[in-house]
Amino acid sequence: MTDAKLRIRTAAVLLFARQGYAATSIRDLAREVDMTNAGIYHHVASKEALLAELMREGHRELIDSTRKALVGAEHPADRLAILITTLTAVHALTPMITRVMDGELRSLTPGSDSHAEIIGLRDAYEEYWRATLADGVDREIFRVADQRLTRLALMSMCTGTSEWYRPSGDSSLEQVCAEFVEIGLAAVRCPVRPTAGLDLSVLPDYPWEPPHDL
Repeated sequence: MTDAKLRIRTAAVLLFARQGYAATSIRDLAREVDMTNAGIYHHVASKEALLAELMREGHRELIDSTRKALVGAEHPADRLAILITTLTAVHALTPMITRVMDGELRSLTPGSDSHAEIIGLRDAYEEYWRATLADGVDREIFRVADQRLTRLALMSMCTGTSEWYRPSGDSSLEQVCAEFVEIGLAAVRCPVRPTAGLDLSVLPDYPWEPPHDL
């Protein structure tokens, strides 16, 4: 990735997360990176294409890192603990790109190839959660009345950290993840099992996440 393209992506994530995709213009983006509008269009086809690119690569990174994190985890409770830990951590550590990934699907043109592709990637990621809960219920390890509602509730708990978590806060990220795992396993009526804790090496790499002091 060229330096200019990285700067454009980083600025786009910052602006889309702070003021929303709809309220961000190419002129705003050009001003943020000290380029002309024409300079921006030299690197991106359109504002929507830039959004789709960020969301596409963001979801692919999340899927790939989750797949790697789950390798060797056979027990449903272990897999659920990994899913909760990784989704919580990635939203806490890269809050701006995850806000864009979670909140701007509506900004892609309905029926477009990009819209359909992002929905497919989102569904592919959520399949890890669906399959884990279903396996736990089938093996009578989890007791869940409504698997879909449970999945949505647990994922919402994890993704919410992008809005409130601060490294300088009262709880460390390790403490937040451990507490969320306990809450998640309680929600599926499963005893808490020892876990390996937070492994930052398995999290997605988002080089275009803006510095947190901006």
